[in-house]
Amino acid sequence: MEIKNIKSTNIPAFFDQMIKSGKVVIAPVLKKSGKVFFEAVQSYDQVSTDYIQTGFSAKSVVFPKVEELFSFKKDDEGIEITNNLHTIPETVVWGLRPCDASAFNYLTEFFLKENPDTYFTARKEKTTLIAISCAKADNACFCTSVELNPGSTSGSDILLTAMGESVYIELITEKGKAAVETAASLFTPGEEKSKEEFLAKVTSVFSMDEVKVRIKTAYDSAEWKHASMGCFGCGACAFACPTCTCFDIQDEGTQDSGKRLRCWDACGFGLFTKHTSGHNPRTNQTERRRQRLMHKFKYSVENLGIVSCVGCGRCIRNCPAHLNIFENILSVTK
Repeated sequence: MEIKNIKSTNIPAFFDQMIKSGKVVIAPVLKKSGKVFFEAVQSYDQVSTDYIQTGFSAKSVVFPKVEELFSFKKDDEGIEITNNLHTIPETVVWGLRPCDASAFNYLTEFFLKENPDTYFTARKEKTTLIAISCAKADNACFCTSVELNPGSTSGSDILLTAMGESVYIELITEKGKAAVETAASLFTPGEEKSKEEFLAKVTSVFSMDEVKVRIKTAYDSAEWKHASMGCFGCGACAFACPTCTCFDIQDEGTQDSGKRLRCWDACGFGLFTKHTSGHNPRTNQTERRRQRLMHKFKYSVENLGIVSCVGCGRCIRNCPAHLNIFENILSVTK
């Protein structure tokens, strides 16, 4: 890891220089609704800097909500199949929180470990993640419970930590170093130092070690019914989550031309596990809620060695029924 410093007043110049270098820059933008969402911007003036967390994560940069896998066209000469992999631009995601950057570790394991996904690979290779440490948090934040913290570098290419009139820069990967080189004159060499006094204080609400042990025998817990009470099966939690990876494949068109799409899905949807026969092995929201939480804290650990929850709190903030994931986990593993 390499350490550098930059004056706070020079951050806009660094940001705008990345845009001038030809990269697509995705950053947090304040909308009329009062919420902040990631979207492509043209200058630093558009970027929101006062937010605890964005409404949705930045996972759509590497795993789009709707992605065309390929299109085809049939004529007398045969079938032509094309995809858009060659059009994916070099992209910088600016302003992720450390929990969101860490989520990219899970996404990478999920899409690349066993059967590497060509589409995810192409997008991830062209994406640079510039995260910003959290100076404040709210009651929905619980990153410290899942072995992260407001200044974690895991998953980031660069981590920025505001320290008064200067910003402490941790360059974690070669991608991060390349991004800084676009405006090298703005940076000065730095030395490693503690970020603690500049970070939000997030109280741990459970022990991950204890949860990993107790959830092994929690499948038949009567508490699942209580934990799912009020769940509408709307999917808001899954669509806001930075690590949910459920998807559906849909074909559109005719026998002469069409396209294949990959679309976000959610295990909380009633149709998610419905078979063509009409049988559905998860008949109610209790079973679907259990699947979601067991996947986050048990199945992903067993299959990939990673807890697929980063404590960002989006599912808590976005749930119309005010369900709380860490309260649910505490209730079923007590």
